[in-house]
Amino acid sequence: MGTLPRHGWQQQSPCDGGCSADEPLLAAPWLRVLRWAALTVVLLTGLILLTLAYPFGGRPRRVVIRAGARAMLFSLGMRVEPVGNVPLRSLVVANHQSLLDIVAIASIAPAAFVAKADIFDVRPVAMVMRAFGAIPLRRERLHDLPGTVGHVAGLLRAGSTVALFPEGTTYCGFHRGGFRPAFFQAAIDARVDVVPVSLRYSMRLPRPVRGARQSAVAAYVGPDTELDTLSRVIGARGVAVRVHATEVISAGQCARAGRRALAARAEAAVFADAALAQPSLPVSLAA
Repeated sequence: MGTLPRHGWQQQSPCDGGCSADEPLLAAPWLRVLRWAALTVVLLTGLILLTLAYPFGGRPRRVVIRAGARAMLFSLGMRVEPVGNVPLRSLVVANHQSLLDIVAIASIAPAAFVAKADIFDVRPVAMVMRAFGAIPLRRERLHDLPGTVGHVAGLLRAGSTVALFPEGTTYCGFHRGGFRPAFFQAAIDARVDVVPVSLRYSMRLPRPVRGARQSAVAAYVGPDTELDTLSRVIGARGVAVRVHATEVISAGQCARAGRRALAARAEAAVFADAALAQPSLPVSLAA
């Protein structure tokens, strides 16, 4: 399928492959092979267990997805650091750095995810995305947006938890974009809570220094493919992702102020928790 022209609603990230070029990849070759093998086993086992759990309702599926997400991160050599809780039947919004963002959020809050439709073009990735309940959005088709927002509102009314990334594209973690307000209308229409989640990837500092530093090793930007991102993470040591549910915002109380005000409040909550730069590009609040 050919790429449609960009429009004013689409965000464009300034990040490229150079953002992660200097990240040290110190894992031994044998460990990389072991991690690839473990990832394959986790994915296959998770799909089988999810298929078996599907007829038994939402709770067993959530248990399988949460456990599978944590097992996937573990197989990659990553540690997840959850902070806070996400209530059921809420709209989860987070900053967007990596294709692993979905797995990181699912490790604490299994949800249906709004994701760019391009990811579904890669069959193995599409299988995993659909297992996580992903909702495809082709960002270059602006006329599809109201229908997708309405679909998300319907899921929220039905009691589902939905997660999305209002920046509209991925950043390396050292730069960021502004939150687009369109999908916040779904939370207002469904009268559900909005939960801002801050994602921050870090890498352990080499000995004898103790501690960790923010890292772009998991970035999915510019020319990166899914394999590029996974290969970097598998080749690194001491990678962790902090998943911080910062607060719970009642969309019903923000209904009068509107979706733009709700988006601004959620954006402030997410980026107040992360040591990130100001938005790299001027952001229109269209849509």
